Amino acid sequence: MSIGRKRHVAEHLTNKGNLIKLIIFTAIFALCFVNLYKPFSSATWYEVSPIKYFLFSCILVLTGILVISLSRYLMYLFVRRHKLYYLEYFLWILTEIVVLASLYTVYTLSVREFPTPLSIDIVANVFRESNINTFLIILLPYCVSWLYFSLEDKKHKLKDLEKEEYTINTKLEPSVIAFKNDKGELKFSVTFDNIIYLESADNYVIIKYQNKAKISEFMLRNTLKQLSEELESTAIKRCHRSYMVNFEHVTAIRTDKEGISLELDVDRLGDIPVSKTYNNEVTEAFLHYSGKKQN
Repeated sequence: MSIGRKRHVAEHLTNKGNLIKLIIFTAIFALCFVNLYKPFSSATWYEVSPIKYFLFSCILVLTGILVISLSRYLMYLFVRRHKLYYLEYFLWILTEIVVLASLYTVYTLSVREFPTPLSIDIVANVFRESNINTFLIILLPYCVSWLYFSLEDKKHKLKDLEKEEYTINTKLEPSVIAFKNDKGELKFSVTFDNIIYLESADNYVIIKYQNKAKISEFMLRNTLKQLSEELESTAIKRCHRSYMVNFEHVTAIRTDKEGISLELDVDRLGDIPVSKTYNNEVTEAFLHYSGKKQN
């Protein structure tokens, strides 16, 4: 018992969305089960047509679903304020079964013909049969739902871990950038820190980079749009329709009568203009990346 109380029920078993899914799935399964298996000896109660029996089974299932809905609503309210441990969770389910079995016992005793007055043995036998049938009706949908919700929860957690890993990895700039042309052919590779900016020139992109003590350039047949998608996870960001800049080389954002521009930490290079379209992205990139190289 102490072991059961050490672990509280997983959140995916008690969140609102999954509780609703559980109720709907249980209702569909119970309706199919009642019509196929005909529990509680219901097929012998009266000679009725399949349609009438189906309508009667709908009332029977609806009663059970109302009880389960009320139970799960109370569970939802409970877990919002308290922890629900697995022992209590299983006892909760057991209570649902007993309450449902009691209702179905009343139904059975009311509809079927029994010797009067009713003996304790008859009531006990009907109640026992109701518990068995209720357990069978609830067991499968509950187990399937439990497995399904657990699987979905693991998938979500795996995605979250992948996103977290991706976020961590994208914060670590690659040491070398490999540039490909518009046909996907590798044409130029350079260390990331040495890239200063990229400039569009018709169907080409001019890559400005540091080469020892001087500034060099390489002309690549490609577009800034394509390169911006490939370099999305790096500090090289679009700031203008004609420019992408490595924000690790940006030291300041200056605004004057000519507009907004970026000042670089590289001598002999002018400032890089900023389009109004990219104002927000530039500000975020500057706050996030600038100064990294110096640090």
